[in-house]
Amino acid sequence: MDGNSMEIYNSGVWANSLWWQKVGAQDSATNLLWDFYAEVDEASVTAAQALEFDQFQFVGGYNYMMGSQCNLAAGLWDLWDENDGKWVHSSIACKAFAPNVWHHIQWYVQTNASSKEYTFVTLVVDGTSYTVNQTYSAKNLGWADDVGVQYQLDVNATGNGYHEWVDGSTLTVW
Repeated sequence: MDGNSMEIYNSGVWANSLWWQKVGAQDSATNLLWDFYAEVDEASVTAAQALEFDQFQFVGGYNYMMGSQCNLAAGLWDLWDENDGKWVHSSIACKAFAPNVWHHIQWYVQTNASSKEYTFVTLVVDGTSYTVNQTYSAKNLGWADDVGVQYQLDVNATGNGYHEWVDGSTLTVW
């Protein structure tokens, strides 16, 4: 978009690769809004298993992993249940991203350090808003306090590689 996008690539049968950015502790923050653009290449149409987008907050050793993925195999957005260590299908459809087009994604989530829970509140994809309102429990992993985002490319059984570009990524916490 602006000529400074981050390009990521992955290949290999059932392979996954993760890129992350930590921005420092924000222990008093309870609201997180992540706004970014993603574009995939033509190879993603047949090679991608899932496009994963996660934001996280570590407070007092607890991991609030607000993970999400466009699960292309299931055709749904999945949400990460940190305490049980598993993906949970949402009711929100997610088809393959049209290649060579920038897609605008926004996630609004909340954390509650008192109850050790996090809530996926709203997802907006290309201007369409979806109410999520799903709450999960954080897990004590003993990690140092921090906040950040991460992107993961998951390859299906073809093993063929594909690219994703990310641009305009902003994480606002308050």
